[in-house]
Amino acid sequence: MTLINSGTKIFLLLALLLLSSPSLAHDPDENDAKENEQQPAQAEDTDSEPHPTDLSDAENAAKVAERAAAAHPAPNAAAQAAAMAAAATDPSAVLTQFQNFFWTTGNSDDNNISNTYLLQPVLPLTKNNVLRPALPVVNTSGKTGIGDLFLLDIFLNPVKSGTWGWGVVGSVPIGNDEFTTDKWQAGPALLYMNKTKPGFLFGILGYNQWSFAGKSSAPDVNIFTYQPIFVNNRDGWYWGWTDQTATYNWKNNYSTIPLGLRFGKVFHAKTPLNAAVGFYYALNNKGRENTFGVKFTATFIKPNMLKH
Repeated sequence: MTLINSGTKIFLLLALLLLSSPSLAHDPDENDAKENEQQPAQAEDTDSEPHPTDLSDAENAAKVAERAAAAHPAPNAAAQAAAMAAAATDPSAVLTQFQNFFWTTGNSDDNNISNTYLLQPVLPLTKNNVLRPALPVVNTSGKTGIGDLFLLDIFLNPVKSGTWGWGVVGSVPIGNDEFTTDKWQAGPALLYMNKTKPGFLFGILGYNQWSFAGKSSAPDVNIFTYQPIFVNNRDGWYWGWTDQTATYNWKNNYSTIPLGLRFGKVFHAKTPLNAAVGFYYALNNKGRENTFGVKFTATFIKPNMLKH
């Protein structure tokens, strides 16, 4: 009896010791769950990045800028160049350009050479209104002088497919005797640019001018002018239809239609430069000789005025 009582006491004592042991008294699954719950806290504690309060103001600002740049990366250079090339070749782009054109034309009979320089800034009057004056300086047959001042004022209306524009054109007879019509002219203008396909611009700019004042001895003017537009741009380079304009003279029933291509690139600098060369062959009716030509273009763009 004594032995049984002693054995029972020893068994009970061992059982109590086992039950009181923390490693065995708890459910192993519960232990795993608790360890998992403690993991994030431990990860937080071991994070090597200092708390913002432990950094100087300059370091804080640098880290904020770093994170913002990672979240909102800047557009790559190729995309910026393509956007600038698209705007520089789009007549509906509201931006400031200072352009200088030089072209040479000749006919097959007398090989007559004519050079024309054209100062043509494109000035944004408002967000949706652009004014494009043009003043030619002509040199031909040993004579040099300025031509008539041309003005194009277009109001732009963005639509789903691109841009519609309408406005007025006019000519002021300030040119030298050999290079003026001696007539004040005005008329309506329409523009449409389709921009649905990335990298491509196509559309048309057209206007008609009638003379309404000027020298009575000078012939009246009634001319329709239009410019088909097709440009493909990629990474700042572009090519497309020549930017020469086609004309139809309603009074004399003759037309001039230039055919050709132009190639160019926008060079990035403090003041970006759009440089291009165009080759064209002008078809003239009514017995006039067809002409061919080469046109060089240099356009300085003010990027801070770009609103396209």
